[in-house]
Amino acid sequence: MNQTFNLKRFGMLFIKHTVENIRNYAMSLFVFFAILSVTILISNYHSYQPHQIEPFMIFLIAAGTVFTSNIFINLGDKRKTIATLTLPASTLEKFLVGWVYSFVIFIVLYTAIYYGMMLAVLHLREWPKGTELIDIFSKETPVYYIFFVYTILHAIVIYGAIAFKKMHFIKTAFALFLIGGAIWLVNDKVLGWMVNKPIAGNPPFFGASFRDSDHSYYNVDLSYNYLGWILALTVLLSVIIWVAAYFRLKEKQV
Repeated sequence: MNQTFNLKRFGMLFIKHTVENIRNYAMSLFVFFAILSVTILISNYHSYQPHQIEPFMIFLIAAGTVFTSNIFINLGDKRKTIATLTLPASTLEKFLVGWVYSFVIFIVLYTAIYYGMMLAVLHLREWPKGTELIDIFSKETPVYYIFFVYTILHAIVIYGAIAFKKMHFIKTAFALFLIGGAIWLVNDKVLGWMVNKPIAGNPPFFGASFRDSDHSYYNVDLSYNYLGWILALTVLLSVIIWVAAYFRLKEKQV
């Protein structure tokens, strides 16, 4: 039998994880559904057009990162850690169970719940003619870009969930804040050196804004042709961090 990955063993581990955590997941899902319902209903109560994009993005990031930060919560308890690490399953299988739940299953359930809520909102009142349910994969309103943001954040948070024993979310968020701030500062320095002008604090991969000698402001955006490269880089970096998280879990296993 393959000691790295066996489909039957993975399936049994997945079922075991589901049975042990189904109550907590169901309660979390109920709380999330309640908060999402209230937020969507209030935000659309007096709105002329239904707010669909902003809530989808905000709740995907907020709920997804919080859920992911707790997916390996057993590793923070000594007794549960021993039981988890000594399970007759490979490290890859244990990692994949957490990954599938926090990435694949979460995105599918989240999208289904959100679409269900928006369908209800669109039928609760009369909206202007032509109001339709937003297509998150439409090129006209590329909401699906948020999935790439979630991908990189998920990779970072799941690494933090394994690396930190306590307060996974807070410690990961703090580390991300420090690293992100450092990258931002370096990005400003590099852009300033390239254009030889004072840079107006641009986030990485978002072009450059600078002031000329006549005090005029200029903004240089990245070409749309480079967007695909940025998204590909996001996926590549996410995969690298996922692999690092797997090896971090493997260290604990040893």
